[in-house]
Amino acid sequence: MSLNLKIVGLQIKQSRLRAGISQAELASLTDVSRATINGLENGSINEIGVNRLNRIVLKCQDLVGVHDVTSPSTRKSASLDLSFPYDWSNSAMSDTLLIDKVVERGLFEDLVKVAARFGTAPLRRSIDRFTAKHRTAAPALNRMLGNIEKAMHAQA
Repeated sequence: MSLNLKIVGLQIKQSRLRAGISQAELASLTDVSRATINGLENGSINEIGVNRLNRIVLKCQDLVGVHDVTSPSTRKSASLDLSFPYDWSNSAMSDTLLIDKVVERGLFEDLVKVAARFGTAPLRRSIDRFTAKHRTAAPALNRMLGNIEKAMHAQA
């Protein structure tokens, strides 16, 4: 998965400015350095940890309120409580594309949440499509899906 940090940084800056707070204040609210906020907003950061970025994104959404297009109420990844904002730049992302993005990232916790919401059949189709192109990922993804299916069957 490729995330354009320059676009995310611009969205963070717009949210921060709409909220009327400084880079230092946003940094303090998200437990990151002001240099990190500055680097994101100015496009000089090429990589950042998912958890750090997610904290910043979620705080920006809180700051601008429900009128923001990407507020948690409109983002599927937020409503599912996924660990990564898969639909940060596209809040109208289809369910199939969201599932594909979750499979591509391969985080077990997110796969579980997707399976709980959409069932295992769409997850299986997405895994099959992904592993046809990325054969080395097949054992891990299939093992995770097998464990999810066992757990869901045991609960039924």
